[in-house]
Amino acid sequence: MKRMIKNVALLGAGLVGGIVFMIYRCGYILENCHKRTDKFISYFNLLERWMICREQNYSFTKFFDENHIKSVAVYGMGKIGKHLKYELEKAGIAISYVIDEGENVVYGKEEHYNLRDRLPTVDIVVVTPVYEYEEIKKKILNNNNRLKVVSVESLIGK
Repeated sequence: MKRMIKNVALLGAGLVGGIVFMIYRCGYILENCHKRTDKFISYFNLLERWMICREQNYSFTKFFDENHIKSVAVYGMGKIGKHLKYELEKAGIAISYVIDEGENVVYGKEEHYNLRDRLPTVDIVVVTPVYEYEEIKKKILNNNNRLKVVSVESLIGK
């Protein structure tokens, strides 16, 4: 009889432990889904504003002219980074180098750096992953406090 009570207690403890684990796991999964959703919404809103600028014949590259910016570095060579690189090159703005955490990636004629490197001085570093901008800015300024770092959002306007 004691053995049966012990087995029932162990079964109950296992059941409760399994339920607690599943609740925790589902919460973790939902939290990650929510973060990804927020990230993609921020990118969608950025691209929406970018398209509005293009439809109104406003080139955000005017920001570079107005601020006398001659040398530019771009952080993040995902889809937005590649579009930004194209826009800047099309406007005649040279990109001095790109910063990306990909190890063996070649983006063109620019030099490639990552956040562990000491970055050469440029007039401005444009960060394209807008959802992670503050974190990336801190990492860039941690080793390179003399650089001016802006988000691609600030070029397009809010």
